Amino acid sequence: MIEQGAVLGIDVGFSARRETTCLCLLRWNVSSITFSFQKVGVDTAKRVHVLDTFLTGQDHIDAVAIDGPLTRGLRRVPHYRSAEALLSRGVFQKRGKPGQTSSPTGQRLHHHATLLAEMILERDQTGSIVISRASHIEPIHGTTIIEAFPNQFLAVLIHESDLPPLRRDASDRYWEVLVKSTGLTVLLSYLLPSRTLSTNLDRIKDHDQRAAAVCALTGLTVVAGVAVGVGDPEDGDIFLPPTALWGGSQSRQQPWAEAALRENVAALRTSGASLVPAHRLARARFHEKYWIH
Repeated sequence: MIEQGAVLGIDVGFSARRETTCLCLLRWNVSSITFSFQKVGVDTAKRVHVLDTFLTGQDHIDAVAIDGPLTRGLRRVPHYRSAEALLSRGVFQKRGKPGQTSSPTGQRLHHHATLLAEMILERDQTGSIVISRASHIEPIHGTTIIEAFPNQFLAVLIHESDLPPLRRDASDRYWEVLVKSTGLTVLLSYLLPSRTLSTNLDRIKDHDQRAAAVCALTGLTVVAGVAVGVGDPEDGDIFLPPTALWGGSQSRQQPWAEAALRENVAALRTSGASLVPAHRLARARFHEKYWIH
């Protein structure tokens, strides 16, 4: 792991009345880790201004992780993607599954996530910041711009017996479980050992800030080369934390999420291709090689 750096996490919102897009900059050096936050609404000019001011003094970003559908080449698609299908079947159904890109809400999220990615890339192309080149297999872009999904990133870290009941608050409930159990600090210690966390995670109460922080953590796992990508090469991956930290199962030796992914990959590759051709390429992969396919 590099001694110092920064990743940007973006929780995408599209409310016309409130500032629901949240940026999180996770920075580290040889001794410390810090999180900082900034919110913004949907107005394009304000987003540009906030991005510029928030990133002032930060000339290099190791990864950008965005909570919204992103595909290869940042193209727009109208269909249900493999990443969503793999994290929605079986036990994932009731554990904070992602929405479908094909739905009206999914299309709005896809639109805003892609716009924000393009805004960030404009800064890379003009030289105001530099985004590290992608080093993982089958990236959606030449730079390290990746897709995060806080619900499942957090869920897979929790033992199946400790998963809380959900309503429409999955990321908040999972965050609270992992803060109380020190699961998030364990993750940070795994990714960035021997450093002091200067931000008290227990004091982050805002839903959007929590989600943006998880996006930043997702970016950090990709930078560290230990993330698991779930999806397909055409329509992109949702990234999950390192398997070494995945929560156990109540009935199997392997982690509950691994068992579910194995079942879902097999099912989607055989039955899903008739609906979306890219589903036949569904898989889960490590940084440099396929894992489940």
